[in-house]
This record gives sequence, C-alpha cells and structure tokens, in this order.
Amino acid sequence: MRALPLITLVTALLLGGCSIPYQTPQARAQIEQDLGVSGSDIIDISYTNFCKLKYGDEAICHAEQGLAVLTRKGLILSKYQSGRHVPAYSLKTAEVLCGHTATSREAAEALNMFTADSNFVLLPLDADKHWNGAMHREMVDYLLANGQPLLIGAGAKAVRPSGKKKYAGGMIPGTKIPYFTEFEYSELVNPCPGAVSDVAQGH
Repeated sequence: MRALPLITLVTALLLGGCSIPYQTPQARAQIEQDLGVSGSDIIDISYTNFCKLKYGDEAICHAEQGLAVLTRKGLILSKYQSGRHVPAYSLKTAEVLCGHTATSREAAEALNMFTADSNFVLLPLDADKHWNGAMHREMVDYLLANGQPLLIGAGAKAVRPSGKKKYAGGMIPGTKIPYFTEFEYSELVNPCPGAVSDVAQGH
C-alpha cells in the first residue's frame, strides 16, 4: 500500500505498480465475469489508486492499486488477486453527497467523493500510469449526475484536529537507541453542504 495524504492524494503523476490486464477482449471478458457486469453496461475502465475512509478516521489515505470499472449501474473499485478481479468497493450516484478536488475540476489530482459515512479518494491512471483525465471527467459526470456540488480548494473543510493522540516509535538512525513520540492527528469530516459532521461521525 502507498500512504498518501488526503485531498492532495498524489502530486507525482507517474506511479509504479504491477500491470493489471484490462485492455484486450479476453481481459474485458474476465472482468465482466469476475465482477458480474455486462459488457454493454461498461462505460470505461482505468487503472486507479483508491482508498475509503470513514468520518473520524485519521485523514491519511493508504491507497490501494486496482481497477475502476465505471458502469451504468455504478462505479466498481476492484483489486487483482491470484489472477482474478475482486470487488473492493462500489459507489453509486445516489450515494454521493458532494465531491472535492484541490484546485480545479480539470486538474491532474485526486478526486474525493463523500457519502453519508465515508470518503472515497480516487486517482485514475492510464495505461502508462499517468493521470487519466478522460476517466477523471467521466467519474465526476457520473457520480455527481444528480446535481451534487463539486467543492474546489481549501474552502472544503474535510479535515480538522481530532483532539486525540497517536504514538509512534523506532530506532534513531545509525544507533541502537529507541525513541517514542506522540502527536495529535487530524481526522476526516464531511464537508458537504448541509452535512452535520458530528452526527456523520457518530460523535
């Protein structure tokens, strides 16, 4: 997994990772079979780095690498395990309350989609593992098709101090001396208009 900060999920556009077959007719047929989708329902497929965070979680995305399969019935995020496509999450238009990007709708950056209890962080990539602008736009158009707002910039308050401590430790480099530290972490909240963050987080 790749640990990445929420909202600004990725700044580098070229990401590594193993190749997942999806472009040949045989690969498409396997995707349809493994995920239980009809070929006529598929809008697009893309490599995608993704994670799902619940409100109240630490605002850090440990991104998983897989495929995003956008269909007329929903977005399926899948992982490739032992030669099979395994669904990890699904997301439908009706579940999305709002979206967020850091600088603009068209920028090469992560896309955040907020539901009643979670945030999905999405970064679609093309076959060369560069940002996939076409899939990014298709995700926005599909997931916000009911007129939900796309929030842009720092005005979307999706992160706040948690008031809670975390503890970490290790060895001082070049020595056998252990160290321990504590720090307050930031937590994820729902930034969508009309959302009640404390209720959404169960506080």
